[in-house]
Amino acid sequence: MYSEIKNKINFINISNEDFTLFEWKPPNSFKSYVLDLNIVKENTANDIFFHINRGNMKIVYIRKNELLYTIGAESEVQFQILEALLEYIDKKFHETYDIDVILSYESVNPIAFKGFKDTVNEVIENIEDLKIIKVVDVFCRVCRKTLLLHIKKTIIEQATSYPVPIVFIHEGHAIVCYIDQNFVVRGVEFVNATG
Repeated sequence: MYSEIKNKINFINISNEDFTLFEWKPPNSFKSYVLDLNIVKENTANDIFFHINRGNMKIVYIRKNELLYTIGAESEVQFQILEALLEYIDKKFHETYDIDVILSYESVNPIAFKGFKDTVNEVIENIEDLKIIKVVDVFCRVCRKTLLLHIKKTIIEQATSYPVPIVFIHEGHAIVCYIDQNFVVRGVEFVNATG
């Protein structure tokens, strides 16, 4: 999956309420995701990841104070991978730029963030080496097969109690996987999903 991830991401966007500060798209992509970005801007909750299924695309977004980070990818990419990428990109963005100072000026030109494209390309290219995701095997009683579950490491490392329940929706049904602090699966249950 990691070797193919760069071909499965449709866009990455960093915006504030007024305009896009940074946008990454694959080379030769002319698609516009303005409507998707308008939908995510309506949510004012802070520091919570949200997921949207849009046909053949998954979108993950999170508001971090004045910034909104959004990523879209093909539907087979698990949400936890997209969350981990956004967390890491947020970290690198703040390491690279003093956002509070930059946004304190009345006029901010997105060209100031153009060089961040190299950082994003490097993150996507080296996602496996970043060690931000752990892969565990879970057995699904419905499918009767073992599945690979990608888990964002910070969800386990920052948990306040264990095991951590993670819902894995696949092929029209869902299971809850209980993961301990050592990323060991302690149980798997079929769950009824609604939405």
